[in-house]
Amino acid sequence: MSAETELKLTLSGADPQRIAAQLAALPALAGVVPVTQQLLNRYYDTPAQDLRRARAALRLRRARQGAERVRWLQTLKTAGASAGALSQRGEWEAALRGGRLDPIALQGTPWPRLDPHGRWFAQLTPCFETEAQRILRELHLPGGGRVELVLDVGAVRAGARRLALCELELELLDGDPEILFALAAEIAAHLPVLPAPLSKAERGWRLADGTAEAPRHARPVALAPDAPLAHAAQALLGEALGQFVENLDGVPRGAAPEGVHQARVGWRRWRSMLWLFKPLLAAHPLPDTAGLGPLLAALGAVRDMDVAALATLPAWSNAFIAGDAARARAWQRLENTVATERARRRAALRQALCAPPTGQVLVALEHWLHTLPQAAVPPDLAKARLADWAHRRLERLRARLKDAHQALREAEPDSPRGLARQHRLRLLAKRQRYLLDGLRPLLPGARARQQRKQAAAWQLDIGAARDLQLLPDLLAPLPVDRAVLAFLRGVAAGRAAPG
Repeated sequence: MSAETELKLTLSGADPQRIAAQLAALPALAGVVPVTQQLLNRYYDTPAQDLRRARAALRLRRARQGAERVRWLQTLKTAGASAGALSQRGEWEAALRGGRLDPIALQGTPWPRLDPHGRWFAQLTPCFETEAQRILRELHLPGGGRVELVLDVGAVRAGARRLALCELELELLDGDPEILFALAAEIAAHLPVLPAPLSKAERGWRLADGTAEAPRHARPVALAPDAPLAHAAQALLGEALGQFVENLDGVPRGAAPEGVHQARVGWRRWRSMLWLFKPLLAAHPLPDTAGLGPLLAALGAVRDMDVAALATLPAWSNAFIAGDAARARAWQRLENTVATERARRRAALRQALCAPPTGQVLVALEHWLHTLPQAAVPPDLAKARLADWAHRRLERLRARLKDAHQALREAEPDSPRGLARQHRLRLLAKRQRYLLDGLRPLLPGARARQQRKQAAAWQLDIGAARDLQLLPDLLAPLPVDRAVLAFLRGVAAGRAAPG
């Protein structure tokens, strides 16, 4: 048995044919002789997916290195502590004589506790597999640390479904986990990487389920009312960052509009949680996130055009065309232009994702999260009760939201001041909604539900109005028929008019 401590990175948008040479050129790998293996990993579970529900994985590996004979390994992994891309879990590995699972090799592992009567083992069948060329290096780092650096290039397969695999594993052999983050930061400075919160087993299950490309939505976080603030902050911030990063992972494969949207939601939830815990984080400065600027701008640009194409414009096509053939042709040209612009913006998004600063910032944020529970806590917050403290912060936000709503009522809706106040109210409403969702275990009751309902209504109503108001300016730089633009400006003005 070994306690596996591992940091995973996906190589977003990397060229699988060139990545091995690019990795070999990194300064940290100079003079380190690689070992190349051909791996086939087959994962097993019962028809009821008992192992998956127990957060365990049983794998049979076939490994070949050069002209050596094939080796078979059976591995049981169990869930442990996990924070983002860094995982720490139990691993039990045994060499086998052939390519069949062996129950004897599971003695001395947690298997007898998981399957005390042997019923699971009798039902095990292959569920999915990964096949990859593995390039492995053992790095001896300053200070005595040792890391096994692995590049896997291949595919995950489940039945007829296939998903390309190109990722790095940094496994700690000796030393402190800090050296994994230091090495990851050096790699991110040269290669397009993203932290990888998903294991190969999780990717395999999603592929088998048909959900490999499904958007990653927000997930509930278990919170105790008296949990230490730093641990609650790590859990809530980590969940939001995970939503952001997991949705980014689909961008090189052509993420659907909802995936782009959920990436932006993840980032807004991250910023909302930063506001919530701002007093706590004063002693734990956040890394510079300026390097994410181009990516965030590209996400916003893609989302704006997606909303125009899929929501705003379709609502007004019939009103513009009104049975006129010439107008129908003009609208069709508009739709073609918008489709071309959507493709261009998605290409720009992929380029921003593959820029090294993106990976550098995200690796730095993962490291920051990992060290958060060890950060100094201001004396006045050391004994604060999470539920009470969160309630006070939300009351402060509610007061700001009330003031913003009153300010909006006093402004002309379509004036620059009115638009600015709409935007501020919408941002505050989003923040309240995300915080109420994240803190739901601590905030039972009708009042919290009503506040969330009101925040969601403001967010939706103002969002739809703003999308329409900003649509003409969004389309103006494009080769769009002037009559179409004039129509859309008229619609926006009419919708903003009082009464």
